[in-house]
Amino acid sequence: MIKNTNHTGIMKAKFKTSCVECGDQISPGKEIAKNGSGTWVHKHCAPEALEFA
Repeated sequence: MIKNTNHTGIMKAKFKTSCVECGDQISPGKEIAKNGSGTWVHKHCAPEALEFA
């Protein structure tokens, strides 16, 4: 079995923070995903994110 560590799930933000990829604010309730470094960013800033089933 091959494990692909570039993909991660998407969830809704619980806290107000900033996206390290684009610099914009992430508000609670917005969809976020982990980037290649393992940092939570906007869903659209993590191009290889997968939806949770």
